[in-house]
Amino acid sequence: MIEKKFGYGIIGCGTISKWHAEAAAATGKYDLIAVTDVRKESAERFAEQFHCMAVDSTEELLKRDDIEIISICTPSGFHATDAIKVANAGKHIIIEKPMAITYEQIDDILKACKDHNVKMQVISQMRFKENVLKAKEAIDSGKLGKLVIGDVSMKYFRSQEYYDAGGWRGTWKLDGGGALMNQGIHGIDTLQYLMGPVKSVFAHAKTLARNIEVEDTAVAVVEFANGAIGTITGTTSVYPGIPRKFEINGTKGSITLVEDTITLWDIEGETEKIKEGDQERKLDSASNPTNFGIEGHIMQLDDMAEALIHNRDPKVNQYEGKKPIEIILAIYESEKTGKKVLL
Repeated sequence: MIEKKFGYGIIGCGTISKWHAEAAAATGKYDLIAVTDVRKESAERFAEQFHCMAVDSTEELLKRDDIEIISICTPSGFHATDAIKVANAGKHIIIEKPMAITYEQIDDILKACKDHNVKMQVISQMRFKENVLKAKEAIDSGKLGKLVIGDVSMKYFRSQEYYDAGGWRGTWKLDGGGALMNQGIHGIDTLQYLMGPVKSVFAHAKTLARNIEVEDTAVAVVEFANGAIGTITGTTSVYPGIPRKFEINGTKGSITLVEDTITLWDIEGETEKIKEGDQERKLDSASNPTNFGIEGHIMQLDDMAEALIHNRDPKVNQYEGKKPIEIILAIYESEKTGKKVLL
């Protein structure tokens, strides 16, 4: 039984903030008190839609004693600054990916959370999907035998208009990267979640089709700590956009997921076998960045509330949230130096 609702606020009232507000409401564990945005009219429209208060600044939001948890939904380049402000105010944090875009920002966030004893959850909704968890359990229990290869393919389409519509998109300062840091981070996080820690990368990252500062296409060869190898492929410039695919192969079995749908499940000695076409594929965001369900956000925000109720860490805390960023930054370093980079 829920004894109370957590006072809740949102910084940034752009596209993704709607998912946070609706997910918070769906859990029944949050009371949305107030929101803020650098564009006052955006905050006011959002507040009217979700029946809460619009305040003029982050500082005003942070002064409120009735707010305990804050979602950060600002552009990527502001995530670290906002997270540190929220932590310094003693509020718990839910933050969109990526939680930071540099190693220094990661370290500063970790210190602020530790110094002020606040909990932080990084949005990585694929980790909460039923079929991802099913694959994770099979891998961790040894059903696939020795892991040999783990691949993720993320061949998305984002038009030039998509980048032009948001001045921060496609910039190093505010996006922190392109096809990998913005669109690919969920897939990269899911791959390392399934396969285990990454030991090294060797990569090419190019800007081939869009008029942006950052990469729109990248391929990396990955060596995992367990000895397996694999690839990370990411682009935002192929038409019409192809759903994200994970392929995990071991000496005793293979699993393929297209988004969060299992399209291949073939394990030695198991009678259950799934092949392409056996399951109906769900919505994906290969061509449309808003074409995904709210279920993952609901599960994550529910987990955050439960973490506070039971005084435990959220399942995707700041230490988990930094893992895919470190992989992406290593890929960028490899492209820059032309060398293999150890993590």
